[in-house]
Amino acid sequence: MNIQMTKQKQPEAGIQACRIEFGSDDYLYSVSFKAAIDRREINRMLYTARSSLYENVPEAIRLYMDTHCLRYSDFTAVAARQEHDTVMAAAGCLLHCSSCDSLDRLARGADAYYGIMDYQHRTGSSCCEGCYCAVSRIVSRQNGTSDCRIIGQIFQYDTSSGREKSFFAIRKNEGRNHMHTLEAAAGCPVLPLFGCVDMAVLLAGICSVTTKEQAARLANR
Repeated sequence: MNIQMTKQKQPEAGIQACRIEFGSDDYLYSVSFKAAIDRREINRMLYTARSSLYENVPEAIRLYMDTHCLRYSDFTAVAARQEHDTVMAAAGCLLHCSSCDSLDRLARGADAYYGIMDYQHRTGSSCCEGCYCAVSRIVSRQNGTSDCRIIGQIFQYDTSSGREKSFFAIRKNEGRNHMHTLEAAAGCPVLPLFGCVDMAVLLAGICSVTTKEQAARLANR
């Protein structure tokens, strides 16, 4: 699926390139556009889109900008198949790497990047593996530095024995390219492995979440 749409393409001060991605068990849905839009407005847009199926999020975002009379251009929506090894490797990098390089790669040059991954995959007759991730990377227009935030969990679950293995972390950058872990938890999952986890709300509140208890309250519903 590839949709392209342009609206009001005249130059405007404050225009930035934005990229938003929602990943499910099967597909990664990516939306990119240019607009004069700040973090607060994007958070409201993400909150509004949270009730949509991931496959309908691109249309929900476009509709939000139209109904709120936001000026945007170069709107593009793409859906791509997920590869298990790629998803898990990317999640591992986000939760463990000391640099911001993995977020830089996800942003693909965008000034503002927001991403969600809500992914599970059966890797054997009784083994399930997956991850939850909410990430943001915003480049300052004043000094060019990035504000990077990550909340995520990777996990494995054996359905025959009930044994589970997980790692949860809340991270942000310090300085230009160093990621710092605010809180981490291994063993018992912070976010439930099964059921409804509201990753869109977690993403919208990512700047205010600093503890695993806050993350659980926002995401578990």
